[in-house]
Amino acid sequence: MIRVAGTHSRWSLVRTHFFALTVAFLLLVAHLQCVRAENHIDYRYEDYKEDDARMRIQTHGVAFGAKLTSNIEVDGEVVHDAVSGATPNGALPTPGTRNWLQEINPDTRDAGSLSAAIAWGRNTTTPQVAYSLENDYESFGYSINHSIDFNEKNTTLTIGLAHTHDIIFAKTLGGNEPRKDGGDLLIGVTQLLGPKTFITANLTIGTAHGYLDDPYKAVHIPYYPDPLNPDPTAVTFGEQRPDKRDKQIGYLSLTHFVTPLNGSVETSYRLYHDSYGIISHTLALSWYQKIGKHVIISPMFRFVDQGAADFYMTQLPGDYTLNDPLDPFYAPLPEFYSSDYRLAALQTFTYGISATIKFKERFSIDLSYKRYEMQGKDSVTSGALFPKANVFAIGGRIWF
Repeated sequence: MIRVAGTHSRWSLVRTHFFALTVAFLLLVAHLQCVRAENHIDYRYEDYKEDDARMRIQTHGVAFGAKLTSNIEVDGEVVHDAVSGATPNGALPTPGTRNWLQEINPDTRDAGSLSAAIAWGRNTTTPQVAYSLENDYESFGYSINHSIDFNEKNTTLTIGLAHTHDIIFAKTLGGNEPRKDGGDLLIGVTQLLGPKTFITANLTIGTAHGYLDDPYKAVHIPYYPDPLNPDPTAVTFGEQRPDKRDKQIGYLSLTHFVTPLNGSVETSYRLYHDSYGIISHTLALSWYQKIGKHVIISPMFRFVDQGAADFYMTQLPGDYTLNDPLDPFYAPLPEFYSSDYRLAALQTFTYGISATIKFKERFSIDLSYKRYEMQGKDSVTSGALFPKANVFAIGGRIWF
């Protein structure tokens, strides 16, 4: 992977200090708050593994929650990802070969977040900071949410602001590190409809600007002459996306406890639109079934239907070395273009089951399996591009 000189030493130094401070805080919380049963520390391991030896992501996460005073609760999380495998590079898939996949060097990502919920009267203010670092990417995040209870706490209004600042450690023509900034505004309401039912509705408006390309994705050009590489699947042009992306997201969920079955159902719908021209619909359904006093079984299903970006194409038409507009292979270079399959018209299906088992009053374990399947909707994108994966997870929680 492309790196700026000196990136690895900088990455190691920052990561070491960040995790030393986080672990020290975790130990302090555990020591000072161990008599309060509402405090907890969690561990979770997840293994995302795509079929056909493609991407694999193994994640270790440690999280905690601690009630420091009667009106201040602190939550935090540290995550370590190990990434390996291969990903589509933009070439057209050729049966029996893997030259349309780019093998990636094993990489890691370390991330963490810390938030504090401060309650005062009917109000709760929650600031949060987040940080993520990998060999070629660094991200800083800041957010603040404010909730107000009304109607004897049957109605909660939430307003949130978030900002991210990212640095990509990849060389550009000017030798600078590309940067990206983003911001989001959320307005939401949660309404208790009865003792066993509540509904949540959110609206999010966001924007991102700066370097929005994927530096490791390119676009196939069928007529581009390259005597040193006659492979017809050769990729020669890096993708070009707009330098600004606006988005609007609507979200609605309903949770209801079914007394005769001693279980609850949660269903949700998400509508997404952005300035790339993408419109997507997400439907999700989960059931939480309590078995006895200590076991909860939860099957789930999620479906996503997405339209393609306006500038998505599987290959660039024409030969851009030609100067004669009358040549039959000539075509002007589009302003924006990308063959990233994630911007294509597609559908995804996720289904699985999880189990939570609680032992005594101080310890529980979680087990889950999910199957993730993506498929294209157009007639030009190869089905080989779309991944299918198994996702296994195991975790535990200790209350103090």
